[in-house]
Parts: sequence; C-alpha cells; structure tokens
Amino acid sequence: MLTKDIWINEDGFGIIGSDIIRRYTLTNKSKASVCLISFGAGIQSIRVPNKNGILGDVVLGWDDINGYEENRFIGRTIGRVTKTINDEIISISSKKNSLPKNNDKNYRYSLNNGLIGFDNVNWCCNIIDKSVVMSYLSRDRSDGYPGDMLTQIKYTWTDDNQLFINIRATSTHSTVANISNYCLFNLAGQGTGARELNKHIVTVNSDKWVFEKVNEPPIVYSVIGTIFDLRKPTVLSSKTLRQVPGGGFNHTLSINCPSNWCYRFHARVLHPESGRFVEIYSNQPGIYLSTANNLPNLQVNYSFVSNGNHWDVASRDELKNLIQQEDVKLYGKGGILYKKHSGFLISPQNYSNFGSMKYFPSCVLHPGNIYQHDMSLKFGVKV
Repeated sequence: MLTKDIWINEDGFGIIGSDIIRRYTLTNKSKASVCLISFGAGIQSIRVPNKNGILGDVVLGWDDINGYEENRFIGRTIGRVTKTINDEIISISSKKNSLPKNNDKNYRYSLNNGLIGFDNVNWCCNIIDKSVVMSYLSRDRSDGYPGDMLTQIKYTWTDDNQLFINIRATSTHSTVANISNYCLFNLAGQGTGARELNKHIVTVNSDKWVFEKVNEPPIVYSVIGTIFDLRKPTVLSSKTLRQVPGGGFNHTLSINCPSNWCYRFHARVLHPESGRFVEIYSNQPGIYLSTANNLPNLQVNYSFVSNGNHWDVASRDELKNLIQQEDVKLYGKGGILYKKHSGFLISPQNYSNFGSMKYFPSCVLHPGNIYQHDMSLKFGVKV
C-alpha cells in the first residue's frame, strides 16, 4: 500500500445548524482523487482515469450539503445496523430493546438503523499521516440501541488507486453493529445514467443468495440456475434486470470463504467502454448488491410500489393512491437528473434481520470487544 505521494486538502462543504461540514480531498501522484465529507462520513466523489487516461467522477451525489441533507443514505456510512431489522423489539443479551420505525406504517421494521443513524450526523475528523480518520459517538439509547458506541473510520487513498476503509467500533453495553458504506457508482461517469449502467459487467464470489421479506425470516438459496448466479461475468443489461424479482437487483449474496470473517475477494464490476473496473475486498460474510431501483422511475409511471426491501409490481387499484412518479425528480451533481438504474451499490456487510436466523454470524458487539470491518475498493483500467 503506497501512500507516499498522497496530498490531502481540507475545505468547507457547507453548514448544518451550527456545524461546519468538512470536505477532504485525497489526491495521488496520477491526480486521481477521493473527496470525503464529514456529514455521514461519506464519499462525495472518486475521480479515476478511463483507458484513455481521462479522469472522471464515478460516484453519484451532490455538489453541496443541501443534497445530502435532503436525501438520506446515498454515499454515506450506514450504522449502527445496515438494512432492516424486522421487529420494533429486539433482544440483546436477554434484554428487550425498542427500535423506532422509520419506514412504511404497515410494517414493523427499522431501516438502515433508524431516525438518526450514522449517515445523518456530522463526524469529527482528523488527518493522521496520509489518512483521514472520522469518529462519532452514538449515545446510549440513540435510535433505541443500548450502550454508548464509539465508531472510527479510517480512509486511505493509495498511489495505485485503492481506497481502504477500516471501520472500528466499541460499546459500553452489549449492542449490535453492522456498519458499511452506501456509495452509488457508475463507472462510465456519475451522470451517464441507466444506458451506461446496462453495459456494466458484474462478477460476485458467491454461490448462495438470501431471500428477504419484511416480517419473515430470511431464507438462503443456491444461486445455481437462477438470475443470482453471478459467479461468471454477467452484463447488467435491461434484459437481465427485468429477470430479477422487482425489476433489478436489491439483494444480499453470501460470499464464499473458509471462514465468515476472513478478508477476501467479494466482487468485480467492469465498464468495458471506459475500461474502468472496481474490485471489492472485505472481511464481511455477505454483500448487498443494488441497481438503484428506488431512484425515480420517470419512464413508466405507476409501475412499482415499495414493499420493504423489494420493489414489486403493483395492481392498478393499489397504485391509485400513489403520488405520480413523474412529479418526483432527483437532481444530482451538475444538475444531472438521476433516474432508476442510474448507478449500482455493492456494499460488503453482515446479514440483516438481526436475530431472525440462528446460523447467521452474530451482529452483537459486547463491551471489551472491537467491531472490525475492513474493506477496499481497487480501481483499475482494462485496456
């Protein structure tokens, strides 16, 4: 890991209340760069070269803090727990804990931690050597979780275009920890949309996928003979996405490994025309793959209705009470309109729905222990 030629620039990215939001730009010897923001310990941009040596931003997001303040999760750190916990009451060390619902009133579940979460707060930041270290103290009973939980994230950018993300957490009481980053990528460029996403080729080191439905225990299935068999390079074409239940990937896959917590290759995504690729490595047992199904669908109105973590085709009667999606528009960097399937999310993590499957690796973090999540994003070019 070579970092001797890394430059770090710090500036302001906006103000929320009385808090100054900091931005850190890490640039290597080839001028490739990563921009981090203190709000949500997020990744605001990653500029890497294509096969012609031209730098381009491959991360969806916003040019100022207003976009992040108005739109949760995208590009930021999710915690204490990613994805869903099915019930409003969870048991940790034989003690029951009430969690706030932050999703559909018809369901009993907490999504991506709760009302506050790690993505919705300003983190303390320091530059240490050639890395940016961000810290946040989640107080006891924040979003219903027990214990004061101190989390630290170390971001390191290298001369060979690798971003290392090292997450550590401790707690004063037994709690749960499943922390990751929800960065939306498009390797053709952040504003190129679904047309270029459909050219991406994805490979995942997984022979099992996890079926998750709200208020029901998850079920693990083999990928053999299914659309979830991504062990061989698979094009994310519109035809492929139509074959996925819900009209696109929004699923967790189980990573092949001799041990649940060993550091290994998770996935590779390539955009052939630009030549850009990213490889994901992590010590987590699963990976969450999404093709941004929940971004506004401006081409077909009244076509999908949200159902927990999935997007299911709805009947016309069910859709009568929905707001027309043509009135919902999401503008990102440079005023670009982000639409359904404009990017992909590939997030290493433990399995969601804590406590619903006894044979899933535990998310419980006890006092005196340290939660550890190490991941890296390795960017490169295939000529």
